[in-house]
Amino acid sequence: MRVLIITGGTSSERKISLISAGEVNNALKANDHETTLFDFKKGYPVLKKILKHYDVVFPVMHGKEGEDGVLYKFLKAAKMPYVGSDPKGANIACNKILFKRYCDSEHLPTAPWKVIRNANNIDGFGFPCVLKAAHGGSSHEVVLIRSKKDLTSPMVKKILKLHDYFFVEQLLKGVEITVGVLHNQSLPVMEIIPPGSGWFDYKNKYSGKSREIPFAPSVTSAIQRRAQKIALRIHKDLRLQSFSRTDFIVADGVPFILETNTPCGVGFTPKSVFPKAAKATGLSFHQMVEKILRNAI
Repeated sequence: MRVLIITGGTSSERKISLISAGEVNNALKANDHETTLFDFKKGYPVLKKILKHYDVVFPVMHGKEGEDGVLYKFLKAAKMPYVGSDPKGANIACNKILFKRYCDSEHLPTAPWKVIRNANNIDGFGFPCVLKAAHGGSSHEVVLIRSKKDLTSPMVKKILKLHDYFFVEQLLKGVEITVGVLHNQSLPVMEIIPPGSGWFDYKNKYSGKSREIPFAPSVTSAIQRRAQKIALRIHKDLRLQSFSRTDFIVADGVPFILETNTPCGVGFTPKSVFPKAAKATGLSFHQMVEKILRNAI
């Protein structure tokens, strides 16, 4: 097939987007497809002109530009087959505040949280907590706040100056796991162990120093099955379709949901967790990409 891979853009995750797209491009070429890489910085007018030359679009657009559903809505309106999800579901998953509200309304386990506007609001919520921007990604716009002293840190000030909405949630201590879903089937649960006493932030996600272990040895099989069931439910509820990945913290025997990544939010770099989970089922990277492409919507 003639495949247009959309990548790049202008978000804080541009670099990772380009790396992921390069891996997808190599796999598709190895599978005898004709591919073109399109940098989303060129904009919708250019994209609209060239769509007719392709059979299917494979967006690899990490960050808000790809994850919020607007690109999917554009492709859907153009009646262009694409790898991705329902635009409305993508918007809910991308907007972390909307997603937290969805979890609460569906009685899905997630840490206590509150929308905030400033440092005083955070102080009122209590410590330790996690400050997040509604549209942040790859742990770029996330900071752990362990005490009132941390409210004056450069990272907290930087996040609160962003043109976005913000919230804090209780910092949970436990085992971090993640569950991928590939075409309505849950993949093996992956346990994530950051180096030292760190957490799975942007640096640790892509440094190669974190360990991602299939079948989460530190978590009981019952909790793993529950996490897989929750991830699959979210995937179907939000119609994420091609694939997705839901992250959890297991605390006191409960898999608390951190977030769900839409197809554009799932990484395909050599360090990414999703391909490792697929590999645990026997799928090579090339086979996984081919399966995704063949089930474009």
